[in-house]
Amino acid sequence: MTPRLLAALLAPALLLAGCRPGTPPASAPPPPVVTVARPLLHPVQNYNTYNGYLDAVEVVEIRARVKGFLEEVLFKEGDEVAVGAPLYKIDPREYAAAVAKSKADIARAVADLASANAQVQLAEAELGRLKSLGTNASRSELDRATATLAANKAAVDVAVANQGSANAALRTAELQLGYADIKAPIAGKINRTLVTRGNLVGQTDTLLTTIVSIDPVYVYFDVPEKDLLEYQNGVGAFGATRQTGASKLMVGLATEQGFPHVGEITFRENRVDTGTGTVKLRGVLPNSKNAKGEWALTPGLFARVQVPLGPPAPRPVIPEEALMTGQEGRFVYVIGPENKVQKRTVKVGAAVWRAPPADDKAARWQLSAGQPGKDGKAPPPGVVRSVVAIEDGLTADDVVIVNGLQKARPGAPIAPDERQFQPPK
Repeated sequence: MTPRLLAALLAPALLLAGCRPGTPPASAPPPPVVTVARPLLHPVQNYNTYNGYLDAVEVVEIRARVKGFLEEVLFKEGDEVAVGAPLYKIDPREYAAAVAKSKADIARAVADLASANAQVQLAEAELGRLKSLGTNASRSELDRATATLAANKAAVDVAVANQGSANAALRTAELQLGYADIKAPIAGKINRTLVTRGNLVGQTDTLLTTIVSIDPVYVYFDVPEKDLLEYQNGVGAFGATRQTGASKLMVGLATEQGFPHVGEITFRENRVDTGTGTVKLRGVLPNSKNAKGEWALTPGLFARVQVPLGPPAPRPVIPEEALMTGQEGRFVYVIGPENKVQKRTVKVGAAVWRAPPADDKAARWQLSAGQPGKDGKAPPPGVVRSVVAIEDGLTADDVVIVNGLQKARPGAPIAPDERQFQPPK
């Protein structure tokens, strides 16, 4: 076979191998560079998480205590009201007239009492005059004077009783007159008015409006009986409750990240619901206003509740960017012998940290700067967006791929750019 014919037969094979005829085969490409870091042992607080709802500490229904036509509605619907703020005004003329009549009755009772006292004095003087006459006064005259004195003293007692009755009637009339001005019994946010002016109120038990307190607020949530038993044993969830009398809880609303509102568990019901196998607990949360002046927590909202599970304990933590999800669950890539990639299934624990907004100057987790390259420049520190704890599957000696996951394949070699995982200072 001639050399030319041999070259023609070998040319396709050389092209498939990436070589041109007459050139040596190309060398294998270098392994890709990926950023790696070792997990950091960090105190982690585990939690139990429940669903709940917010409720007001105080709820008051405003109703009319006296009958009359509603003259004025003195509040703006949806506003906040202080204790004693005027809400409604009922036509007071009937009750003002009753007050005036009661005052007149008191004046008459005072005059009757004075008259009765004068009659007593007159009767006492007449009886004394007859006694001074001795045998010259007849027995019938003495008996008549004694009876007149007793009758006048009884008239004094009647006048005193009438004056007390008139005073009580005045207090009742003044109370009813006061009820014509309906005021807020608590501070809070008022609802819309259910009755407008001009309507007759108080004839039936008519609801006018409601007021709910705003600060603080309650959060109610149901806890499975398993967690309740842990609480009663003084371990696990609510373990601090048996020692300090209160246990912390954190609350997040539907549109909030994390659990920014912190409060305390203050009450649990005295029996387990046999239908659901749960017991209801209640926490109390301080409320605060946002930048727009609106209260952050509103009674009736859905709430996510997080309760500490025992004391903090050291656990491996890694950047959440290193986690991936497959059919087997959550996993990470670690570096094995000869810098080859290995797949490691892990059990993810509690969220440890989440990056604040860009304009927030809060301290952040980060990856240290890399080693200087051939140009003498070190890569910048790595950005960490969030940090999670690993309950099982990793140790502090493992080396985890943090960035460059798309370049890594199980069993393939890589070139690790090892960084140090650093908590905030």
